[in-house]
Order: sequence, then structure tokens, then C-alpha cells
Amino acid sequence: MIKFFRKIRQDLLSKGKTGKYLKYAIGEIILVVIGILIALQINNWNQERLNNKQEQQILLQLKSEFRENLNELDRKDIMRDRMILSIEQLFKIKKASNHTEFTIDSLRQYISWTYNTPTFDPVMGTTGELLASGKLYILRNNELKTRLTNWSGQVDRLREYEQDLRQYIAITYDPFITQNFSIKYLFDGIWQEKEYFTNKENRNKAVKEFIENNAIDDYLFSIISISNAAKEESFLVRNYLNEILRLINNELES
Repeated sequence: MIKFFRKIRQDLLSKGKTGKYLKYAIGEIILVVIGILIALQINNWNQERLNNKQEQQILLQLKSEFRENLNELDRKDIMRDRMILSIEQLFKIKKASNHTEFTIDSLRQYISWTYNTPTFDPVMGTTGELLASGKLYILRNNELKTRLTNWSGQVDRLREYEQDLRQYIAITYDPFITQNFSIKYLFDGIWQEKEYFTNKENRNKAVKEFIENNAIDDYLFSIISISNAAKEESFLVRNYLNEILRLINNELES
């Protein structure tokens, strides 16, 4: 094709038709430019098609990831609520004039739940890869991109409260319980199917000492305070997470 055009130009020049040659050359340049623009447009279409396909795959992966994160948050909130309810029950029991209406087994269960330390551990695979690889640009929704970028910071605020609780229980609460009560009789048989210690009199005594110990109130109050703060932060994380899922679903349906 190039030889064909060159031959035409040479014929025009050899015949002294300079004007026609210039017009032909300009026309040839225009055709080349048009060809380049068409090729670029086709390339852009192909790239856009590939990006759209890749975006759909990423959105599906993100949807799966954040649905799992929502389930994980549900599990940890159940643990958190159980701890808060247990301490509320213990305070109620401690204020009651008659403790016999509560079974020893239920009291021991409440006490054991004060050791709950839920930690939200979200899956970050797809989100982390998007941020690390710089492929976040593939997503067209700017609000979704912003929320994904800020997601880890939202999680960190919740985990700070959870870490505070873990440290308080490990450094302050557990040493107090260990030093002042019989761990063997206070907790035996709660986490095992088989009870290794069967002295019910000693178990009852251990629970009674726990209930009647006024110093324990401050420790329980600290635990429930930190847990309630974590619960409030978890509520914000849940809203943030649900908003991400809403944006993802909107993009998948559009």
C-alpha cells in the first residue's frame, strides 16, 4: 500500500503536476491521521471494555469480602452484647437481697463471660490489593473509592477500644481475680464438656465470694464501660460497611 501511494506521488512529480501533488500529499496525511484516530478510538473502546469487565470482577470480590466482614462483625457484636448483658446481670444479682433465685451455674456462666475479648478481624484481601497495586482507578464510583481508602482507619478506631479491653483484662482484671478467688472452683466445667472438679460446695463458695466482693464492682464497671464504647464504635463501623455494600450493589446493578 505504501509503495502504491509513493508511485502515485512520483508520477505526479514526474509530470510536473505540483499542485495536484500537494493536494494529494495533504489528502494522504489526512487519511493517515484519520486512520490513527480510528485506531486510537478502537483501542480506547477495547481498553474500556476490559476495564468494565475487570471492574465487575473486582466489585463481585469486594461484595463477597464485605459481606464476610459484616458476618464477622455480627459474631463479635454477639460476644460484646453477651459480655455487657452478663455484667448487667451480675450487678443486678449483687444488688438483690436474695441470691438464691439465681442458679450457681448461671452465675458462673456470667462470670466467665466477663473474660470475653472480641476482636474484629476483617478480611482485607481485595481492598488491600486495590490500594497497594494502584488499581483503584478501575472503579468509577468516586464515593466508593473514598470509602475503601478510609476503611482501614474506620476499623482501627474500633480495634483500639477492643485492644484497650484486652489489655485491661490481661493486666488488671485477671490478676485481681486470680489473687482473690479460687479459679479452680470458679470456672471448672464451664469450658469443658466434662467437669474435672466436682466439689459443688467449694464451687458455690467461690461464686458467693465473687458476688459479695464489693471491690469487684469497679473492675466490672471498667469492663462494661470499655465494652459499651466499643459497641458504639462498632455501630459506626456497621453503618460504614453497609454503605460500602450499598455502593457496590448499585454499581453492579447499573
